[in-house]
Amino acid sequence: MCGIAGFINHRTQDPAERQILESMLQAMLERGPDDGGCYLDRYVGLGHRRLSIVDRSGGHQPMCNEDGRVWITFNGEIYNFQALREELLAQGHTFKTRSDTEVILHLYEDLDAGCVQRLVGMFAFAIWDSRTDSLFLARDRFGIKPLYYAAGPDTFGFSSSIRALLQIPSVASRLNVQAAHDYLTLRYNIAPQTIFQGIAKLEPGHCMTVRRGDVTIRQYWDLDASKKVLLPEAELIGEFARRFEHSVGTHLMGEVPHGVLLSGGLDSTAVTAVLAQQLSRPVKTFSVSFHSEDRYVGWDEREYAQLAARTYGTDHHELVLTGKAFADAVAPSVYQMEEPMADPAAVPLYCISELARRHVTVLFSGEGGDELLAGYTFGEAFKGYQRARWVHAIPQAIRHGLLEPINRYLMKSDRLARYLKIANVPLAQYPMIVPSHMTQVLSEDMKQALYSDWMKGHRLQSSEQPIIDAYARTTHCEFLDQMLYVYTKQWLADDLLLKADKMTMAHSLELRVPFLDHPFAEFVASLPTDQKLRREDRQFTTKYIFRRAFEGRIPPAILTRAKIGFSVPIHEILHRELLPMAADLFRSQAFKETGLFQIDRVLAYVDNYDAARQAGQWSHVMALWSLLVFALWNQHYGTGATRSVPVGAYGLMAP
Repeated sequence: MCGIAGFINHRTQDPAERQILESMLQAMLERGPDDGGCYLDRYVGLGHRRLSIVDRSGGHQPMCNEDGRVWITFNGEIYNFQALREELLAQGHTFKTRSDTEVILHLYEDLDAGCVQRLVGMFAFAIWDSRTDSLFLARDRFGIKPLYYAAGPDTFGFSSSIRALLQIPSVASRLNVQAAHDYLTLRYNIAPQTIFQGIAKLEPGHCMTVRRGDVTIRQYWDLDASKKVLLPEAELIGEFARRFEHSVGTHLMGEVPHGVLLSGGLDSTAVTAVLAQQLSRPVKTFSVSFHSEDRYVGWDEREYAQLAARTYGTDHHELVLTGKAFADAVAPSVYQMEEPMADPAAVPLYCISELARRHVTVLFSGEGGDELLAGYTFGEAFKGYQRARWVHAIPQAIRHGLLEPINRYLMKSDRLARYLKIANVPLAQYPMIVPSHMTQVLSEDMKQALYSDWMKGHRLQSSEQPIIDAYARTTHCEFLDQMLYVYTKQWLADDLLLKADKMTMAHSLELRVPFLDHPFAEFVASLPTDQKLRREDRQFTTKYIFRRAFEGRIPPAILTRAKIGFSVPIHEILHRELLPMAADLFRSQAFKETGLFQIDRVLAYVDNYDAARQAGQWSHVMALWSLLVFALWNQHYGTGATRSVPVGAYGLMAP
């Protein structure tokens, strides 16, 4: 795993400054502590930080082709690179290294932008082609690897890290007000938007070309669930198992130790089971939980992780966090995220990554299994959809001539009025009107109650609009596949995978996600929906085909348990550990200078927290956590904040 960076002075064509490039690389040193390199060509600079995994003795980057006219800086792993290398050798290409980086370079020589179609893996890369004076950038299909860019009037910059982009003099740390507005509802920002005005994320499955100041972006891949595989169930189950095992096996490439982030859930346990079968040595596994003596009983899933570890004979390592340890890690994790992300699981992931790095360089996880295979509880969403179907089936004359007048004058039901309105459009548009998504922390009205007059003066679109826009691309799919598509494109890419990359790379640790090997994911998308979520006797079985494929291979206690997720007792930790920090930050000058909030309204979330917690008001808990994370982010990166590593109160520990 690596970090990439670079820039083009496309308008002025001023010579590229090595000092700027080196500052960019220094800002993301943790992404590649083993090696680094710079390449300068007139007004272009490419940089690279390397965590050596494949061809550790070679593979130095940036890397050039045979005649030195095409250069690449690459972050990721290409799992089919050996087969591609053989093809390229047969076509007459010569190789200086055994790395997957050089395979991309030669593919580009033959196929230009079409090279991305041949790659199986996770990647973010930039190729400078001096033959055409153009820069080509691409990001993998699911967004496993980040790629940020800043397209200014004179300079175009790109990097794996926002901190690196902020080293370019023309790139300022300015707040994106719409992104802040959206964050308070969603807990994260959806690509291409970031919290920084002028800095964007290249969307997953997209590539871009920069030439003489012109920036062209296009989508090269999308997940399509509309074409279904029609095979007997037994054959589908067997094919699922075969493809999953193949995906896990291909992810074993590299010359360094491998491990698994083992939660005790179905996904990570299945990955562990396959690795234990394929490796000749015990699998190293790592789990994190919360200290039961700190009253976090019910949040401790150690028994399931321990059961999996015993079953597969792993070399198991546990980290048990106290509330204080969590609180101490909040500020460093926010700093490493670079954007505010109010997913409490980021903190324990940051901590367990530090432990895992003492033992391994590559860590496997089960990310993507829930979004592809319907691992979440969709019961309420299906109830609403079923009600919409019933109303939709009522003849239009009865709806308009009878039900609407009765409801308008007698019943006055807002819910019935909504369903009658939904019945006037095709049923496939239901999720555009009632968009299902993972989080809604603060509603539009709740945010307005917090905002200052200055913030209220902005014309801000609803934070659900990007979600609605994504659902608009799914009207050719079944309802379940519509939800899974949006969860995969947004929640998975912009929360789970971004969090996973940032928290592991903070400790120079590479994370691999075999569920998101795209040939396997495309197969899963093509499965009939009842192979993902099956309803029997009014009960939903999530991940149906997955559970069937691993019957007898996974302990029943794990195979049949309901999804809990990476649980964090954030309501108790806030109450016992973080309220003073929140109050201090909300009263700070830096927070006031954002100009976004009425400070007394924000402080009310602290003052009223204990009563809200005891009443089980989860929205209040998550609102306070989201505001706290935003305040910490603002201290690190907000307007006027230092670009160096912060030290001091609620910052990082001094070295």
